[in-house]
Amino acid sequence: MASTAMDEGAAKAGAEAEVKRLQSELDTLKKEFETRIGALEAKLPAALAEDHVSAETLAIIAVAVTAFLGKKVKIHSAHLLPTVNQWTQAGRVVIQASHDLKR
Repeated sequence: MASTAMDEGAAKAGAEAEVKRLQSELDTLKKEFETRIGALEAKLPAALAEDHVSAETLAIIAVAVTAFLGKKVKIHSAHLLPTVNQWTQAGRVVIQASHDLKR
């Protein structure tokens, strides 16, 4: 019986050491991840971080639309749309697809 208690104590100590090792590894990975994210954010163009559309972008859009339509266009206003959460969009598609539209 005493050896069983010692075995359980050793197993518990081993498990605690493993948890501490995993926590340390997780902290290291978290720091590395934060560093990599920071580097990527620094590389983002300033236009993506701003809320307005630059004059250069508006000019490029106007030229592209003019070439497509074959007549000169004038852009009166433009604004950036918020990005759509892909998980939310996929959920909406599933719900809408589940509706029975056969009548």
